[in-house]
Amino acid sequence: MATRRAPALAACVALLALGCSGGGGDPPAEPDAADAADATDATALDDAVPPDAPPAFDAPAAAPTFATVFSRRDAANGRDTAIEDALVRLIDATPPGAEIRVALYTFTRSPPSAALVRAAARGVDVAIVLDGGADGVGSEVPTLIAGLGAARVHLCDAPGTACVGSGIMHHKTFLFSALTDGRRDVVAQASHNLTTTQLTMHNNAVIIAGDAALYAAYRRTWDDLFADVEIPAYDRRADGDGPTHVQFFPRPTGDPVIEALAAARCDATARIRVAMAYFTDGRRGVASELAARARDGCDVRVVAGDADIPLGAVVASTLTGAGVELTRYPDRSGWSLHSKYLLIDAPDASGPAHHRRVYTGSHNWTDAARAINDETLLTIEDDAVFAAYLADWDHVRAAAATP
Repeated sequence: MATRRAPALAACVALLALGCSGGGGDPPAEPDAADAADATDATALDDAVPPDAPPAFDAPAAAPTFATVFSRRDAANGRDTAIEDALVRLIDATPPGAEIRVALYTFTRSPPSAALVRAAARGVDVAIVLDGGADGVGSEVPTLIAGLGAARVHLCDAPGTACVGSGIMHHKTFLFSALTDGRRDVVAQASHNLTTTQLTMHNNAVIIAGDAALYAAYRRTWDDLFADVEIPAYDRRADGDGPTHVQFFPRPTGDPVIEALAAARCDATARIRVAMAYFTDGRRGVASELAARARDGCDVRVVAGDADIPLGAVVASTLTGAGVELTRYPDRSGWSLHSKYLLIDAPDASGPAHHRRVYTGSHNWTDAARAINDETLLTIEDDAVFAAYLADWDHVRAAAATP
């Protein structure tokens, strides 16, 4: 974790009117890989930037800012496009001469693909990396190739369908070098694929602007993905300029989640919250560490997918045997859980003060996600971001218990 700390900021910093909201048995891919195309046309956004807006690349550097966006199940069980809408706004606010880089598992949604094509047409440098299986039924790959050019749309063809690993290319990364409001080095890290299925799943995204070191780390990994050369022990890690740290996978040895949990010191006020789509027996060591934290006095609560995404049997028994509150998220009126985050609010070896950290990204708790997939795990230590994620966790747990 970087030692240089940015001040705690409002969890929903206004960023272009984003519509923010306060081992074995691992599946080879996520259930939306063959998602059908959505026929909805992209519509102009009220705050879209005109194509002739001048670039504003020379704004003075400032402390990194954060915005959080969540997709949430409402009483009507309808689709939630909050994350997709936020990404389209960012694309539409990228000026000529700036760059957009995307690394994504699956892509079947027309509004964001149309926005990327619009951006390229006005002079934005746009390129995208996709999992090798992303050109299936309903894919936006033909539209992207027609609008961006074949050289700007790369499907991984290393072993498996990954680019540097041998599993899947599972990133959900969106990079914007500059925006028309003067912001630079914008990283949007989501748990969200651009498919229609994702619109009825709990997902999260965090948008970080002005963290040049973090942006550079993501950009370097994007370049490695685009180069498509297998690196089985990829394991890249970097601190940002703000309270951020990022890890890129595959990582054949060690487990960063176990390391993060083991660093927490439990007392009567320490709490750990988990919202995890895939939590399989391949990561039973993580379950054991959560159980150990609970026995040491941390308040540990977990919501995990349990419909199309079965929870590992050993994981479940390990957690409940230690008194961890475990809520399984079954299929509820078409909604399910797709987020992948860990929240830790506890002291550590540095002293008695609490550290509130959010661990989020594309990384499910499966052995494939750690050892063979192309993945991202982003850490943010910021009280306001933590509060926003904690509020989302409360919503997810409540939604899991609501018919």
